[in-house]
Amino acid sequence: MVIKLLKVLFKYVLVLLLIVVVVGLLLPQDYRVSKHVEINANTSTIKTLVADFNQWHTWSPWQQVDPTIEFIVNEPGAGVGAHQSWVGKWGYGEMTITSLSDDEMSFNILLNNEHIIEGTLTFSPQANANIVTCYIEGQSTTLLISGYMALVYEYILNNTLELGLNNLKTVAQLSDIQSVANSHDSKNSTSTD
Repeated sequence: MVIKLLKVLFKYVLVLLLIVVVVGLLLPQDYRVSKHVEINANTSTIKTLVADFNQWHTWSPWQQVDPTIEFIVNEPGAGVGAHQSWVGKWGYGEMTITSLSDDEMSFNILLNNEHIIEGTLTFSPQANANIVTCYIEGQSTTLLISGYMALVYEYILNNTLELGLNNLKTVAQLSDIQSVANSHDSKNSTSTD
């Protein structure tokens, strides 16, 4: 009796496992995430923070998500060709800025030497602010469970991009306020002669 019950249970588990694998194979392996934020700061301030990997520690969300992460900024550290790499509890990766213009920065990310992500940051000046949009797309390459992993990547990136853009907003706005205060201080000190 127990053996028959175990055989039936084994068949159900096998069928369930087969269904999970088939659904995972049918799910899309591609993922896309897009987030934006309105920042009350100059475009040049924002671009300096995102196009110079030496500035990323001031706003990047990854150290909040993974406190063990360690970044290495390679030469060049800013502009087209800028390159940084990292190691953390979720693996390792590297990022390169591939193009930079007045209104856009494009980049590529390679995770664990197999997973490629492409992204862009766009800067859209408005009347008193800038709309910064980050768009990321990639494809999961994990054998048999790529569809599930694409859903996980999309979930993680949605939350992390939102955190990062909010951090960028705070740092950029504070930098602009500090620049204005410094310029007022220098004008006041030179006019007292």
